Amino acid sequence: MRTRTWRAAGAAASATAALLLIGCQAAAPEEPPEPEVLSATKAGGLYLSAVCPVNEAWDELDVEVDRLRIAQSRGDDGTEGFSEAMLAVGEASERAAGQLEPKDRAWPADAVDEVEAVRDTLRDDAKQAEKVADLPIEKATVYSWKGAADAGVAAAEAREALGLPADAETACTQWQEQEAERSAAERSATEDSQTEKPATEKPATEKPATEKPVTEKSPAEKSGAAKN
Repeated sequence: MRTRTWRAAGAAASATAALLLIGCQAAAPEEPPEPEVLSATKAGGLYLSAVCPVNEAWDELDVEVDRLRIAQSRGDDGTEGFSEAMLAVGEASERAAGQLEPKDRAWPADAVDEVEAVRDTLRDDAKQAEKVADLPIEKATVYSWKGAADAGVAAAEAREALGLPADAETACTQWQEQEAERSAAERSATEDSQTEKPATEKPATEKPATEKPVTEKSPAEKSGAAKN
C-alpha cells in the first residue's frame, strides 16, 4: 500500500509539472519595448559622436596621401602608412554606420531617411577602403574615390534635418567643445564627491571609549572624401 501511495503521488506531481510546462509554452511572448524617439538635441549629439571620428580619420588619410606623393616623387614605392590610414577610415566608417543604427532608440521622423542615407554611404566607404588599402603607389596616388559626391550630399542633408551647422568641421568642433565641457564637469563633480565627507562622520579620535581598538596586522596578513 505504501508503494502505491508513492507511485500515485509521483504520478500527480508529474501531471502537475506537465501542466505547468504546457502553460509556460503557451504563454504569449512579451512585446519588445518601443524604441525611444530621440530628441533633436540627443539625435544631433548621437550623429556627431558617430561621424566626427570618421572625419578625423579622413584628415589623417589626407596627410598620408601627401606623404605618399612625396615618397613617389623620390622613387619610393612603400605604402604602409597610407594603407594603415585607409584601413582606419574603413574601420571608423563601419563603426559609425553601426552607431547610426541604434536598436533601442529611433531617429526623429524628419531625419530617418537622411540618416539612413549617410549610413549606407559609410558602409560603402568601408568596403571601398578595404580594397583601396591594397593599391600600389602608382594607383593609390591618383585614385578617385567612388561615391564622394553622393556621400557629401547625404551628409549635408542629414545635418540640415538634425538642425546641425551646415559646415561639417564647424559642427564637429562645436560637438567636441561640448563634450570637453561635459567631461570636465563630470570630473569636477566626481572629485568633489570624493573630498566631501558626511557631516555626521566622527573623526577617528572621537570614537566611543568602549570601542575596541583595531589590531594592526603584520605585512604578511594584509591583503572623419566628404565630411560627414
